[in-house]
Amino acid sequence: MRPKKHPAETRHLLADGNRKALILSSETVKQGTILIVDDSEQTRTILSGYLEGHNFEVLTAVNGREGFERALSEQPDLIVMDLMMPEQDGHEALDALSANPKTQEIPVIIISGKGSRLDEVLSYDKGAYFYLEKPFDLKQIVDRAQEFIES
Repeated sequence: MRPKKHPAETRHLLADGNRKALILSSETVKQGTILIVDDSEQTRTILSGYLEGHNFEVLTAVNGREGFERALSEQPDLIVMDLMMPEQDGHEALDALSANPKTQEIPVIIISGKGSRLDEVLSYDKGAYFYLEKPFDLKQIVDRAQEFIES
């Protein structure tokens, strides 16, 4: 698990001619890093904005292959991934994530618009921690993210 960023006071000295001002600011504490893997730009944008608004650092990828590569290089605390994507779908990406020692412990939430019970069961069999059908309540993602990252 990645270390959390701690609040830090930052002091900035601004010089404007003869006037000087001391500005104090604080860094926001990030709850963790989440990788969103979805071929829909709209879904990535909505999820990113919502999660960033809840103090998560967000990474994105447009398909399973890119998602696996980002997970391997960035080591996010959680992955939120669609099932139906070009190049490599969510189930194939789950196989790759589960097979690699560097990514096999990263929890994955699957989001799917198919609504198939078979896809849900297969997702859990392949290592998904949670499965949500689209449309879903964004609060569910935040609740699960906090739960997985804190444990």
